[in-house]
Amino acid sequence: MSYLITANVFRFNAANDLLPYYKEYEVGVDASGGTLLDILNGIKKQDNSFTFSSNKFIGIRVNSLVTSISTNVKTIVKLLKTDKFTLEPLNEFYTVHDLDIDTRAFLKQLDYLKPFIENNDKEKYEELVSYYYTSPTIEFEREYFGDSFMLFALFLIEKYPHKRDEILRICADEKRGVWLHTSIKNAMILYSKAANIEESIAKLKMQILQYVPDANSTTKREAKYAKSLIF
Repeated sequence: MSYLITANVFRFNAANDLLPYYKEYEVGVDASGGTLLDILNGIKKQDNSFTFSSNKFIGIRVNSLVTSISTNVKTIVKLLKTDKFTLEPLNEFYTVHDLDIDTRAFLKQLDYLKPFIENNDKEKYEELVSYYYTSPTIEFEREYFGDSFMLFALFLIEKYPHKRDEILRICADEKRGVWLHTSIKNAMILYSKAANIEESIAKLKMQILQYVPDANSTTKREAKYAKSLIF
């Protein structure tokens, strides 16, 4: 058994196009084991000009659902209750070509944590790329470190507890840090770590207030507010 998926696909080449447009394709995929990657490869076979990222950790949007390209098509059809997909990049602002996005902004944020990274830690950060581009905050605050940064910071703190306070002070930055985080609770995200992003962000904030409450004026204000709630 197979699905015949009708895919309305976002098309845009930053080198040539002034505006994006959509093009429709029909792709057959196995109903039991077919994935979004199979759909993308099927479109590529029909239209060689179509482009998507070769990075398996960079997801796409399907009818506004943010998910991995390895997600089973059956899962998406069941969740969205349709076999008509609109495929779009994670973040249109960073689109280079069709569903492929520019990851330089994401990678640049890692510079702030370089002094605390050892061995293959960078690979862990690279796995979190999609969480940077799905954050609502970067739509209006381009300098925000990113949700992926905060998840990685927690990873480093747990791995290297003696570096905790230094990392927390960076995360508490007034102009780029965790205080700029915007909740993703109302977003449709089908990723393994998406469910605990809010929990992780809350944990990071609590650690900042506990261990570096004097980091800056914003942190002092948040610490004072938190104290008033307790007492």
